[in-house]
This record gives sequence, C-alpha cells and structure tokens, in this order.
Amino acid sequence: MKTIGQHLVFFDGTCGMCHGVVQFLLKHDKENVFVFAPLQGETAADFLDDWRNKYPDADTLVLIENYQDDSMKRIFMYGKGALRICWLLGGMWKVPGAISFLPPFLYDWGYRYIARHRFQWVERKSCLIPKVEDLNRFLP
Repeated sequence: MKTIGQHLVFFDGTCGMCHGVVQFLLKHDKENVFVFAPLQGETAADFLDDWRNKYPDADTLVLIENYQDDSMKRIFMYGKGALRICWLLGGMWKVPGAISFLPPFLYDWGYRYIARHRFQWVERKSCLIPKVEDLNRFLP
C-alpha cells in the first residue's frame, strides 16, 4: 500500500474549475496518495519559492511528486502535471496518464488553452469545502 499523502497538488484557490479538479481527485484517489494546498497559501510559499521566481506569472496546477523526500522530489506543471496526476491515480487513469511520458509541447498547448479560459467557463466564486474525513488532506 502506498504512503498516504505522498504527492502534493497545488491548485488555484480562486478558480472554480480547480476546485472541481480537487473534488474529482478526492473521489478517485482511493489510496489517498494526494494532499492539496492552494497556490495562495503558506505551503505554496514554502515549497514553491524558487519555482515562483522562475515562473512569476504561472497560476497553474502544480504537482510535487514525493514531496516529503528531497532525493525523489519532482515538480510538474501545466499539462505534464495534470497527466502525471492521472498516471499516479492508477487504474484506467493510467491510459491518459501515459501521455505524460511524451514531450510536453504535444499537449501543453491544450492545457494552457483551458487554463486561459477557465474563468469564462466556470464561475470564479466557487468555494471548496472539503468533507470532514478529507480535512487532513489539505495543507494551509
């Protein structure tokens, strides 16, 4: 069995679509390998300081695989991050996740298109309220 909270997913805390993705992951992550934190929170400030300097305008989903193990830690964003999450979910989600092993220029354009229009498609004022049993999967 996998370690609980092995991978950290940062999401835009002001984005309704991002909240929907987190809800989807909570439902489908049967082994509880993901924990979550908003990009606007304390955890993001701690983990993504260098990343923010390199990508100052990025307000995208960020995945840190093996976030508690410095020797195994890997950061993914844009389409690569989303597809790696699918891969890590396992089961049938490994099928789209396998695309993450291809070069990012093949799919990042699609991710960026969706990200650019997400506030037009999904109401921004959504509020993610986790179930009590999922509270321990959210970092500040």
